[in-house]
Amino acid sequence: MSTRRYRSAIACQTCRVRKVRCSVSMTGVPCISCEQDQTECILKPRQGKRHSSHSHRQSTTVFPAPRHYVESSAMRDTANQSNANPSSPDSSPGGEVVPLQDSQAPLDTPETKVSAASSEPSAADEEQLGVEMVEVALGHPRRECQVPYYIGEQTGGPTSTMHICTTDHLIPKHLLMPAAKPTTLTEDEKTFLRRKGVYSFLSDTASDSLIRAYFHNVHPIMPILEADKLLEYHRSKRLKEYNLILLWGLYTISSNYVPAEIYENEGFTSRKAFKAEMFARAVCVYNNGGEKNNLILLQGALLLGFWNSDIEDHMQPWQWSGRAINLCHVLGLHRDIDAIGYNPSITERQRSLFRRLWWTCFWRDRWLSVSLGRPLRINLDESDTPDPLVSDIAVDLEGIPESVTSAFFPRDLPRLAEYWIQLIQMTKLLGKTLMTCYQLRRPKPTINQIDTLEAELMRFNMPEHPDPILSRLATFYYYHLQLHYQAILITFYRPCSVEAPSDLPSYRQREWQQEMQGKAMSAASKTCNIVYALAQGNFFSFAGPMTPTLLVPAMQVYLLNCKFGDALSRRLGLNMLNMCMMILEELQKTYSVASVCRGIFGKAIQQLFPDDAASISLTHSLPEQDITPVAELMPPPSSIPDTALQLELFGANVTKADFIDALTAEASIFSFVDMLNFSS
Repeated sequence: MSTRRYRSAIACQTCRVRKVRCSVSMTGVPCISCEQDQTECILKPRQGKRHSSHSHRQSTTVFPAPRHYVESSAMRDTANQSNANPSSPDSSPGGEVVPLQDSQAPLDTPETKVSAASSEPSAADEEQLGVEMVEVALGHPRRECQVPYYIGEQTGGPTSTMHICTTDHLIPKHLLMPAAKPTTLTEDEKTFLRRKGVYSFLSDTASDSLIRAYFHNVHPIMPILEADKLLEYHRSKRLKEYNLILLWGLYTISSNYVPAEIYENEGFTSRKAFKAEMFARAVCVYNNGGEKNNLILLQGALLLGFWNSDIEDHMQPWQWSGRAINLCHVLGLHRDIDAIGYNPSITERQRSLFRRLWWTCFWRDRWLSVSLGRPLRINLDESDTPDPLVSDIAVDLEGIPESVTSAFFPRDLPRLAEYWIQLIQMTKLLGKTLMTCYQLRRPKPTINQIDTLEAELMRFNMPEHPDPILSRLATFYYYHLQLHYQAILITFYRPCSVEAPSDLPSYRQREWQQEMQGKAMSAASKTCNIVYALAQGNFFSFAGPMTPTLLVPAMQVYLLNCKFGDALSRRLGLNMLNMCMMILEELQKTYSVASVCRGIFGKAIQQLFPDDAASISLTHSLPEQDITPVAELMPPPSSIPDTALQLELFGANVTKADFIDALTAEASIFSFVDMLNFSS
């Protein structure tokens, strides 16, 4: 690789005298150096070739920001103009303006830069892309290759043509191509991003806390970032040079876990407001930053896929998940890199990252499908990517000093990596359950298919109690894994309790369905036991965006008991529902989905118990020991805020019978959760 250094095409007089790199071509006047030194930034016009007066600039496309963020940005701009409110996000200790750039792209290298205002690529440039594809596939690249590229299957197009060019017909499907020329933003684009807060960075204290929260609470179940690269930027105080899509996306999901003083010191009054701002900045740079690296866009989509703020946004996770899965297919992460033999162009580190990204997309696809009632996007019959390994999470930690790993990573990371592998394997069972019991055009499953799937579910064993030597974080993730497992069991048993297998004799059907109902109730009971253990141990500070959704299947089972059970079953079911409602009350401080769940189930309980229990507690905290009788916890009906419980929130106006039938139908894990069960 050439080590030749190039001078910036445009630099202010001060930077030219100092012979340092000037950022004026990216940030405009003043440049970063002059702004920091409080000196005048002067540009001297360069003498060069005259351009034709007929040259024109390419039009700039601006994507609208979310409604709530446009309002907050306008208020922040007004405050900046009046030099008021020094604690606002734009005037935070780290609020410096820096250029937007690719995470690894060199700055100011003339041959690797192209302006958004430049002319369209010539036919020769477009032909060169095809030439380079063949050269890389044949092992004769002319330039350094860094970006993964998937040429596709041999159904036609470039793949078939490349096979004709070889004698052994063994063309690898995964190539590394030369990086595309990064986009240099126009002044209008840079001004737009600056006004949206993209270049206004958080303080070092906030960044440190958010990164630590990511590695403790997110990375163990969604290991999609390269840990050593992120920590290197952080340790060297160069976070401003880290990819801004990933940085703001990381802050968005980590904001669920940091102490309140972190966002308060940044000028935010609530966690949800802070999270909304981080998300808005991430989306703004994602849509308008000119990023061309599909790997970065994939990682960013996964980070942003946990966002939701209100009913209008409740499909955001599904949309971001779709982007991530599409990018996986573009990059070929669904295919085994070594399918036709070892591919030496892909490093072991890249193999590990590709596996983690693919299986994280798979995990999100299955759980969003069951919670939102949407079709599966990933078909494992068309994928042969190897299963993830426990070592995949640790591969990025090689070479990081022990003092850094102990400061940023949980001490139980090896055990958490094992839990992640178990979660992926468990998610495969969820996919089999959905395809067997819930697909739209499916033959009714046979008794043999049901028994085979149930046996596979039962073989997935975990210890009944967590290891006493585990940290509190690892103990929470043990329980969280158990919640996933019980949710899968309920998903499996509920349709079986309503629809008998096609080849089951009619005289056995009623008995068989009652047996399935009992097993679903057993899984719901275990769910409540796990939730109670988490509450007793004060573990809900570790709860993630998926936690509220894992309570819904058990709550639906108890809702069935409240409708069809005898008097005792109805009271017990109501008692369990009340406990879950109080858990949701705790979770709604961070996650909007918990608030919506409480409203829906509260309305359902009002419908089922109009006289004896027309309402359920919305204000009480969790009991310290045993579950208090539900009648003692309920406030009078007049104390229930009606606006929080009305179905009109969802554009629905249904009768009492229709509403309860919708909640308790055999497929309500889709129809009911479709309205409420989204990740936030």
